[in-house]
Amino acid sequence: MRKRAARIFADERGNFTVLTALIAVPLLSAASIAINLARINLEAAKMQTALDAAAFSAVKSYGEGETEASARDLANNVFFANFGQPEIVDQLGPESGVAVAATPVQIAFGAAGVETTATAAYALKYNPLFFGLQPYTIDRESVAARMPGREACILALHPTASRAFEVSGGASVDTSGCTITSNSTDAQSIYLSGSATLKAECLYAAGKVSATLANLQLACGKAVEEVTPIADPFRSKKMPTTAGWVSLAGCGQNFVGGGGGNGDCNGTGKTPNNAPDTYRVELKPGTYGDLEIKGKVLLRPGNYIIDGGSLKFTSQSVVSAEGVTFFLLNGAQLDIHGGATFQVSAPTTGDWAGFSIVAGRNNTASATINGNSASSLAGIIYMPASREIQYAGNGSTGGECVRIVAQEITMIGNSSFKLDCKAVLANTTINNAGAIRLVR
Repeated sequence: MRKRAARIFADERGNFTVLTALIAVPLLSAASIAINLARINLEAAKMQTALDAAAFSAVKSYGEGETEASARDLANNVFFANFGQPEIVDQLGPESGVAVAATPVQIAFGAAGVETTATAAYALKYNPLFFGLQPYTIDRESVAARMPGREACILALHPTASRAFEVSGGASVDTSGCTITSNSTDAQSIYLSGSATLKAECLYAAGKVSATLANLQLACGKAVEEVTPIADPFRSKKMPTTAGWVSLAGCGQNFVGGGGGNGDCNGTGKTPNNAPDTYRVELKPGTYGDLEIKGKVLLRPGNYIIDGGSLKFTSQSVVSAEGVTFFLLNGAQLDIHGGATFQVSAPTTGDWAGFSIVAGRNNTASATINGNSASSLAGIIYMPASREIQYAGNGSTGGECVRIVAQEITMIGNSSFKLDCKAVLANTTINNAGAIRLVR
């Protein structure tokens, strides 16, 4: 045995075999690490590229009106189309045959200053080739942001209506500081004709602009057509809920509709039987079935919810409403007569700061708003489902802090709009769609 062992150790071929075996282990390990690192870097690069595309898709579709859920679905489709489907782990049902991806892309929407953002994140466990290496998690993130474009004073939301925004007849409209925007793809998306005059920063239409006005002045030089529609900018705001109706008994039939006999007026004071000309009734916030104002009325600051009836200012009414938001819910209608004198301003704090008139998102009722030289309405008129708003402001030279959002909008009189009134509107703006950029 000793002789055999001596021969083995003396044999140089055996030494070479032993050395080769010893060297092979680190060589294989190094090769395994190099190959796996290359594969990890390749997968990470593919993942980053696919996430960039998904983040762009998410912020674009969300900015054009898709819900967060729909935008997430679209972004996932874009991601997996570029990256490839991960391992299939389950099915929706034995009869459906529809596969479910192991882990979807995580999409979160937010804001970076004035930009809308979408953050796409994904993680995948990588199982290394060969031996001796632990599984490795590849994770990447991408953030895309949509910059706001020019500010809009008027936004017509209807996607296909003819003349979604219209100025005609003898109307005179001045929105010199901001734009007029229509989401309609119709050939007469914005319609301007007759002896009317219009000044605006610019006109934006998803379709075409038909303009034969006697006087059209655009600071941008030329209307912009076939643009990306603007999504309802306030679609995520929560509407208030109705409560028990405030009683108007005792408020005086010459002051409010349904006021009945003179007496105590919903806890704000006793209305005299023969009220002098200088007397005015005070109302407090709450839910009203109807609110028809016929005389001098002061509305205390707060929310006035009209539940299914109508909000009406008659031609003899004189309305003071500072820090007030009117909510038209359950099909409630709006009618402000031309003879009415009113001073309405929106609250500057609270969930609906900057909004003066808000209609429920299922309220399709049309509305008429007529001011006169002694009237003023400041705030956002947000009636997103309204078939049409016919609006005539007071035409004052200085303009008013008004923004209008509805399905269709017709200017029927003289109106002017200020651009810089962020304080009045509580820094709330309506912006056209801007460029999309990759933040990181």
